[in-house]
Amino acid sequence: MSGIGNTTTNIQTLRRAIDAAEREALAPHGLTVAGFELLDLLSRDPGIPAIWAAARIGVSAQSTGAVLLRLSEAGLVSRQITSRVGQPAALRLTPGGHKLLLATRAVIDEVDDQFTADMRPGEVDELDRLLGVGLAAFPNERLERMRATATAGS
Repeated sequence: MSGIGNTTTNIQTLRRAIDAAEREALAPHGLTVAGFELLDLLSRDPGIPAIWAAARIGVSAQSTGAVLLRLSEAGLVSRQITSRVGQPAALRLTPGGHKLLLATRAVIDEVDDQFTADMRPGEVDELDRLLGVGLAAFPNERLERMRATATAGS
């Protein structure tokens, strides 16, 4: 790692290494990490509006909009406009988006396998548990506000 001994610095260093490996793995498919994350999210939550997608993956609405535009232009995502005024467009994967997602999940799985290859049995589960504890220390406040607003409006 960095040798500094600071846990968050080591995690950031690891994140950069994983991001680089993912970028390299996705490049032959013409997809960015953000594009992959959006395709993956839409496969799990079809019909989600762009603003919710941005909050779920923790990036700005502007960044999400730019990625969605590229994915839409490539025929990977469709925006279904609703007839209700003020209702955001529902985002869905196209068949081409689903096909690309399946192919790219395989290469992302290879990155994950590379990361965990030298771990002993049980260490991956323990790492997942510890990462969950760490993530819980930094809740996604924007997503929580959106959920609270949606619940209040119901």
